[in-house]
Amino acid sequence: MASLHSSRGFTLIETIVATGVLITALAGVAQLFILGAQLTRHANASGQALIAAQDKLESLRALPFGYDADGNDDTDPTLEPSLSSSLSENVPPHVDWIDPSGTRLADPTGAAFIRRWRIDTLDDATPKAITIEVCVFRASAGSADVGAAEACLSTIRTRQP
Repeated sequence: MASLHSSRGFTLIETIVATGVLITALAGVAQLFILGAQLTRHANASGQALIAAQDKLESLRALPFGYDADGNDDTDPTLEPSLSSSLSENVPPHVDWIDPSGTRLADPTGAAFIRRWRIDTLDDATPKAITIEVCVFRASAGSADVGAAEACLSTIRTRQP
């Protein structure tokens, strides 16, 4: 007499359950790949913004800010204090635009980033020291809030004899 149950294979129900488990696992892995790609793009943009901020900060730090041979101030006009709003709005000459390759542009057309900087005296009692702040924003973000910046760097310079 032949048995109605076979022990040599999978039943249709077992196959459907196994396929469902496999599809669920693959869907989770696909979401991880998508998330990984998004995080990689964001990290790339943040890295480009950081490089743009560093570049501007270093160019401002390289400008003369000291004393001449007679002991008079020798300061590049670019290091004169800027408006306090120069980090939150486009205040010429304390703004420029950067394309996706990191090249400075003359206007916002084709810009990937907006780079703004502010220069201020450390305090009114110490004009021998200035603060330099540089923030880089995504051009597409449209936010003027410094908290929305991709990268912000700052430094303090003191006059050296």
